[in-house]
Amino acid sequence: MKFIYFNIVLFCLTSFEIIAQKKDKISYKADELKFRRINKEPVRKLINNVIFNQGETEIKCDSANFYNRRSILEAFGNIIITNPDSSVIKARKLVYNGETKIAKLRDNVVYIKGDEQIKTNNLDYDFNEKKGFFFNSGELKDNVNTLKSEFGIFYGNSDLSIFYDDVNLIGENYTLKSDSMSYYTLLKEAITYGYTKIISKDSTYIESLGGTFRQETNNSKLKSSKIETKKYILEADYINFDEENSIYYAKNNVILNIKESDYFVYGDEGIYKKSNNSTKIFGNSLLKKNIENDTFYLSSDTILAIDDKENINKLFAYNNVKFYKQDFIGKSDSLIFLIEDSIISMYNNPIIWNYSNQITSDTIIFKLYDNQVDEMNLIKNSFIISMDTLGNFNQIKGRNMKASFSENNYLETIEVSGNGETIYFGLNEDYKTIIGLNYIICSDLKLNFENNEINNIIFYNNPIAKMIPPHEIEENDLYIKSFQWREDEKPSINDIVFYFRNKIYLRND
Repeated sequence: MKFIYFNIVLFCLTSFEIIAQKKDKISYKADELKFRRINKEPVRKLINNVIFNQGETEIKCDSANFYNRRSILEAFGNIIITNPDSSVIKARKLVYNGETKIAKLRDNVVYIKGDEQIKTNNLDYDFNEKKGFFFNSGELKDNVNTLKSEFGIFYGNSDLSIFYDDVNLIGENYTLKSDSMSYYTLLKEAITYGYTKIISKDSTYIESLGGTFRQETNNSKLKSSKIETKKYILEADYINFDEENSIYYAKNNVILNIKESDYFVYGDEGIYKKSNNSTKIFGNSLLKKNIENDTFYLSSDTILAIDDKENINKLFAYNNVKFYKQDFIGKSDSLIFLIEDSIISMYNNPIIWNYSNQITSDTIIFKLYDNQVDEMNLIKNSFIISMDTLGNFNQIKGRNMKASFSENNYLETIEVSGNGETIYFGLNEDYKTIIGLNYIICSDLKLNFENNEINNIIFYNNPIAKMIPPHEIEENDLYIKSFQWREDEKPSINDIVFYFRNKIYLRND
């Protein structure tokens, strides 16, 4: 290869101009110009204070090779490109095609427009479309967020940037990671595609299959998402997060997992309000806990979980409340569940079925211990009815009652406080015939059970009792006032658990 050098040293600023054979003129000037040939092609070597102009675009650099015939520019050192759209591009190396107006910028590349700044070592930029493509790592910064990825495309005219492969968005309070993302700088809106995760400063962790995140309005829409905190996990097909009002809205296949207690709450829709640390689940709402050889289910129109800043410790269920556990079934209008203490309080016409026992009162409060019913308090207008093997109704009535249960949920004792009244039928040893009807009135009494049957009764404060022989029993003797047998209201598991009814199997089952 033979180089022919033409050296011209200029002692003052000299201006040169070349007219391109295509559409735009390319002009240049520099402190020093040298002519030479590379592969027989003439090349202008420009040194110091080099400036190129094409249309309204200006390129400055320390030195450059200009291939006149092909309108190709090679620029080196402190490159600054100023565009008519007020954007500026800086780099250390540049190859620019004056005909296609495509630039290949390398090493310490910085694109600046308004509050937006893009840094990379490899940028290809189309001046016609005002479109840039970076590869092998790049970073975008604006006045709020920083975005990093392996590859990216940005559009100067539309304020849109696209990032893919190991995308990281670092915001004021969170970091978002995704496979690919579109980002609008003015709106501060990110749209992700595919697997996405967010880690916030308050240790909230979010997984999603894509969504929209808007920083200015603090509003996010997530698809097939999971939100995890130290206290709970919230999953849904769709989650909308309104950070400004601190509200999460979840829809379709909603699941709330309360970690410490391992309770799951399912529903069609859910709302989490950060202001009062509450999560409301509604539409086929269901509370579930797996226990040894059994499962506890509770359904209602709405389930509300309250966070006490340490854990989700309180659940409210209201309207059409029903629960199901093997040999322990109940319903009421509303219910409060203190998770840490394992205490359930039922209100507004509550009723519980326990084997052959029907239990009612104005309020029922029971405690679970090792996932079994430990004790139960019946407050005001308490009434327990059980059917014996012959179809007779044994009855216990009083103002308040306290019941305890054995490990298999059999009644062990009932203590009646105030206005005690009982009817129970004595049966012979073969349980096939009646010995008589026992009717007892006593303010306070205690009943002891064996195998869920009355074994003995302890009376306090002057009991009134009578034994009615079988042939003297009349219809009026059979029932205590306000007796009501409600077996037809007893819910089945299909009434409570909708996915059994619809043969649907949920996640985490």
